[in-house]
Amino acid sequence: MKNLILVIALLGSSLFTAAQERTNEGAQYLRQVQTPLTPKAVVDYQIMAVEYDVAQSDLFDGRDAPFLVVFRTQKGWIEASYDWKGEVVEAIERFRNIALPNRIIRSGMESYSGWRVIGTNYYVYYVKDRRKRIIYSLLVSDGKKRKKILLDVQGRILN
Repeated sequence: MKNLILVIALLGSSLFTAAQERTNEGAQYLRQVQTPLTPKAVVDYQIMAVEYDVAQSDLFDGRDAPFLVVFRTQKGWIEASYDWKGEVVEAIERFRNIALPNRIIRSGMESYSGWRVIGTNYYVYYVKDRRKRIIYSLLVSDGKKRKKILLDVQGRILN
């Protein structure tokens, strides 16, 4: 019985260590692309991209060339490029018609009273150690005209 408990403890700690290593590899990507305003529908897919193990893919040959994986959902996709260590080195994210944070919607609608939101988009462009860009997009209408409003993470209108 003591041996069984010892085996379970060792197995559990090794699984925890492996999961922690994988999480640490993707931590930089998540720190860069996730903010308190990241839509909930997107967070799960960003975590899925980080936890993806390229070594388990039959197509991955271990070379130093980037390895592209696309994660798709009905609302959008993430294209993630991995290096030979399995770290996300570049990612493009696009999600349509998802619930954006109220703060972003209020910021975008300040100058458009009487208009209503008829569509939303969420874009992310990430390059490891170089660049990150997050854009929220609102498509608004007053019944006759339509306008696209682009906002940054702070809620500032970009166009």
